Amino acid sequence: MTYSCPHLYNPSCDSGKRSISTTVMNELFEEEIRFNLASRPNWEQGASHRNLITGYLTDLADSSRGRLCVLGAGNCNDLDLQKLSQVYSEIHLVDLDESALRYAVDFQSVSENPAICLHVLDLTGVGNMLAAYKSEHRQGEGDLRKIRDALSESPEWSLPGPFEVVCSTCILSQLILQVVHALGETHPQFEELMVAVREQHFRTVLDLIGKGGAGLIISDFVSSESAADLKDVPDFQFTQYLSQLLSSRNFFHGVHPGLLFAQLKGKAPLAKLVQDVEMLPPWRWDLGTRQYAVAALRFRRLTGDQG
Repeated sequence: MTYSCPHLYNPSCDSGKRSISTTVMNELFEEEIRFNLASRPNWEQGASHRNLITGYLTDLADSSRGRLCVLGAGNCNDLDLQKLSQVYSEIHLVDLDESALRYAVDFQSVSENPAICLHVLDLTGVGNMLAAYKSEHRQGEGDLRKIRDALSESPEWSLPGPFEVVCSTCILSQLILQVVHALGETHPQFEELMVAVREQHFRTVLDLIGKGGAGLIISDFVSSESAADLKDVPDFQFTQYLSQLLSSRNFFHGVHPGLLFAQLKGKAPLAKLVQDVEMLPPWRWDLGTRQYAVAALRFRRLTGDQG
């Protein structure tokens, strides 16, 4: 099926050209929007991070110029949209922050490119429920059951998939952070909901990939806020330094690289759907006032009846 790609795509619009958001703002979403706004000036600092991701996505594109979907695109400071538009027939950018997406296509001078489509979505589908739970001063276990049940299903939105390549760009840590802010780290059901968010996100990525297509899940997992030497450690010591951080449990909730790898290996439910699972070498992401360590998982969706 062929889709026309206006700036803000909405499959329910006859013309496809109206700016329609499927998200309703709440406290948790507004916090993410503030983060996006603060990080907009960091295009230059993030060059090596952007070049690496753009290179990986370029390598995954095949000669057929397939379709790319990027989850958590935000300001797109980690994507070179002009280069990617040369190797993909369509690029679908997904984020809950419409202003960040519009800024991205304007800043990178691709706002008139009909092959770049913007989708404003809550990736988990439970952001409003989490915000409501927080605003009610974390009362009501029935609400948490509803959130758990919702996370066990695919979100109630649709994107024009399947895609040849799907990339999650440093958004998983932000999705888990919504749970941190809504429940608090000491809540007895915090870990259960955190795991549910992570598992749903992996399922979402795989559901969007066509059989034989490729996935790239990228996640920041520690920052210079808790690892002050992150920026200054020499490259040849970087991997060892990160191993020490992980051993001392200095990493963001739910995104230990080993846990991410385990989602697609061994007896994990999703492992039977993928092949060629590879953990890429970690790297640094300079976001101006803060630096992050980043891990990435590359894989292919199985073809045929296996998937």
